[in-house]
Amino acid sequence: GALYQEGKGTTQNYKEAARWYGLGAAQGDADSMVNLGRLYSKGLGVAQNYKIANKWWKTAAEQGSTEGQAKLGWSYILGQGNLENFVLAHMWLNLAAAGGHKDAANGKNKLSENMTPQQIADAQKLAKECLARNFKNCD
Repeated sequence: GALYQEGKGTTQNYKEAARWYGLGAAQGDADSMVNLGRLYSKGLGVAQNYKIANKWWKTAAEQGSTEGQAKLGWSYILGQGNLENFVLAHMWLNLAAAGGHKDAANGKNKLSENMTPQQIADAQKLAKECLARNFKNCD
């Protein structure tokens, strides 16, 4: 999918990229899920659909993909495909940051400036519980 998405060695074709990412996602590949979600979020090669993007990001996040976790966190900040929810956004960004995702750490810190101490405590508790459940059934 990446070759078609980026036009490397072939003509750029987002529809074809989505098809290949879809095949990878169906096989359980988290990177394909994240990339397919990105195409849905931007409407590249597929009709823009934040709910479908979030479905793929959540599936990748549940596999431990820090990129999927970060994308899901940002979708909760923006209220795209999910209701705006800073507690869940913080939880997912916190998990991604703990896994080494640098942009997620910066996003979590910035988000914290707009949250109450209780919201942050709730998000941290949810993150701990989510981690204990191996990223399953976290929201």
